[in-house]
Amino acid sequence: MNRLKLLLSLFVFTGFTALMAQTVTIKGTVTSGDDGLPIPSVAVTVKGTTVGTLTDVDGKYTVTAPADAQSLVFQFVGMKTVTEAIGGRTTINVTMVTDMLGLDEVVVTALGISREKKALGYSVQDLGGENLEQQKVSNIVNAFQGKLSGVQISNTDGGVASGVRILIRGVNSLSASGNTQPLFVVD
Repeated sequence: MNRLKLLLSLFVFTGFTALMAQTVTIKGTVTSGDDGLPIPSVAVTVKGTTVGTLTDVDGKYTVTAPADAQSLVFQFVGMKTVTEAIGGRTTINVTMVTDMLGLDEVVVTALGISREKKALGYSVQDLGGENLEQQKVSNIVNAFQGKLSGVQISNTDGGVASGVRILIRGVNSLSASGNTQPLFVVD
C-alpha cells in the first residue's frame, strides 16, 4: 500500500512539474522604420521576467517565454522602446522608430556618469558647434580662445600650422611630466 501511495505521488508530482514548466517559443524579426533594414543586437525581453535574448545580424530573434507571458519588450539605443502584446502569437515582427533625444540637456561628468546641468553642484560651460563654425581660424582649437573661463590657449610658435598649448585651470598635474593637455573625445 505504501508503494502504491509513493508511486501515485511520484506521478502527480511529475505531472504537476510538467504543467508548470510549459513555455512558448516566439520568433520574429526587428526592422528599422526609417529604412526597413534589420537591426542587430536589439534586446528582446519578456515583460516582468529576466528571460530575454538579442537579435542576430539579420534582426531575427527566438525567445522561449513562459506560457503565461503577456508581452515582449524591445529596446535599442537610439530607438523608442516597443512593448508588443503576445496574444497567443508565435511570430512577432516589430518595426522600431528612432528616438530623438535632447542631448544638450545632459552633461557627462566623470566615468560616464550623466547628470542634468541644473543638478550639478558646480558651474558647467557649453560651447556649441554653431559658435565654432562662425569663426574663421586655421586650427579649430583656436576657436575656443576667449570663450571658456579658466582655459588658456596659446600658439607655440605663431605659424599657421603651429601647435597649440591648452591649459585648463592653471598648470596642475599629478604626473611628473607636468602634462595638463586635455583629451578630446569626438563622437
